[in-house]
Amino acid sequence: MKKIGYLTISILMIFVLFCIPVNAASEFEFELRYTGDVVINETKDASVILKGTNATTYQKVRVKIEVDGPSTPKIIATDSLNQEIDLAQTGYWGPEEGFAVAGTFENETPVKVTFLAAGTYTIKLSLVNVDGGETEIMSETFEVEVLEDATNTNEVLEPGNAIENNEIEELPQTGTSVGKYIIYIGIVALLIGFVYYKVHIKN
Repeated sequence: MKKIGYLTISILMIFVLFCIPVNAASEFEFELRYTGDVVINETKDASVILKGTNATTYQKVRVKIEVDGPSTPKIIATDSLNQEIDLAQTGYWGPEEGFAVAGTFENETPVKVTFLAAGTYTIKLSLVNVDGGETEIMSETFEVEVLEDATNTNEVLEPGNAIENNEIEELPQTGTSVGKYIIYIGIVALLIGFVYYKVHIKN
């Protein structure tokens, strides 16, 4: 009877340590949507979308924007006061005090983007917790290829297809990192050793 109890505890521990963090990875998601080619000195209409799926509640968050490429583009968004803000210059979207996110939602921010040089640009969007000293909750990185001339400006991409490189770099705080997985594996290994000791040595 004791053997069954020990084995049951082991299975439950493994489930808690591995299944819950994996589910938390899909709580938040960024999308970057636009259609056709991106050409230098031509303003492109696009949308930055933050989605939540049964997401953990955060009372004060902001979106951090980092752009790496041949030049600094203009990324213009309009706030609730009808003021235009260049996100590439300010590096953030949202009030300094932050805004709340929770549950299942989809927030879309229209932007107008102008690139001044051709080449490959990397745009990193991060959701940061203002209450936690701007701790990164999650981030996604997108690659945008800017051309000298348009080649297929009549092509309309489906939502999501404009994302050249959609890579989750950090899971939500309720999730885990690779380092933490190693710790969890160590804990599970110790637990299995403990069960083996109890079952084979003690008995």
